[in-house]
Amino acid sequence: MRIWNKITNEPWATTSDTLENIINIAKRQNANPEAIAAQLGRKLQNTYAVSVRNNVAVIPIHGPLFRYANLFTVISGATSYELLARDFNEALENQEVKAILFDIDSPGGEVNGCSELADMIYQARGKKPIIAYASGNCCSGAYWIAAACDEIVVTDTALVGSIGVVAVYERQDGKNEIEIVSSQSPLKRINPETPEGLAHIQNRLDSLAEVFINKIALYRDVSTETVIKDFGQGDVFVGKKAIWQGLANRQSSFERILTDLNKEKETENMNEQEIKQQERQRMKEVFDSNEAQGREQIANKMLVSTDLSSSQIIELLKEMPKQQAISPFEKAMATIANPEIVPANSEMPDNIDVFAQRVASLATSSNGE
Repeated sequence: MRIWNKITNEPWATTSDTLENIINIAKRQNANPEAIAAQLGRKLQNTYAVSVRNNVAVIPIHGPLFRYANLFTVISGATSYELLARDFNEALENQEVKAILFDIDSPGGEVNGCSELADMIYQARGKKPIIAYASGNCCSGAYWIAAACDEIVVTDTALVGSIGVVAVYERQDGKNEIEIVSSQSPLKRINPETPEGLAHIQNRLDSLAEVFINKIALYRDVSTETVIKDFGQGDVFVGKKAIWQGLANRQSSFERILTDLNKEKETENMNEQEIKQQERQRMKEVFDSNEAQGREQIANKMLVSTDLSSSQIIELLKEMPKQQAISPFEKAMATIANPEIVPANSEMPDNIDVFAQRVASLATSSNGE
């Protein structure tokens, strides 16, 4: 009964159907492990491992999440925070590893240990690029971890969110066991079937959820009010909707992320002139695209304030409404063709303020006509 007792006395940051599945497994704990694994459709093996591709460490976060690794985590296809922390630190300290990519497909899991791991990841920001890739589920505890990374990249079918805490308690019918609690400690064994007991448990879960929400707000650089209002209130968002709501940064594929990370590594070895030429090419590709027409201001903001590739910006622009010219300046801007992208040795200014002054002068002359 040890596994069952742990499950029914721990708060969980996971989806309700996953918790139900874990409970069902625990109830069958006397069954043969191989038989349980077969019913789950997973091989009986430890899946915790780090692979390195072109100097990028790939760390899988799959299945339910537990603090420690044991037989139960193996037969349920789970991942442990303990091993994740060990693998993360190893990748972080390895000089050959230039970036870390978490490959996430998890509904979440045990609260115990989740916050510590997420804080460890958050505090490592800046040492190396740390990216969370959500291919399937990135829910609850798994999202807690993902939010701590530099950015969250999702597929169009990824399920993202489920921010909150749940718990399950076994009902006692009074026939199978008798428990006497000291009169000085009535809250040592709370009965959730009474209004008072339920209120105590609710307050406990609300406090844990408050920690969860505050950490998400910190990691995603938003207010707690934004998390409560816009991040789903326990619901999940699919793919691009997660991006629009602020839960994720962009959409991409696993292989594309690896390619982009390798390009960033190549950029480190480029001289200043080559970097400028690459940036000009990025601007040209965006402004020459059909998607940028009527969305020039948004495109420019993305170019200036993000490191997204031209293809990523164009993909995001597809979903954005076209702007309406509402001022003489904007009307003038709409009549000005995109600047010609010239070779690096041309007289095109690199200083954005100089370029802005030229655009303003063109707009003024257009108004005077």
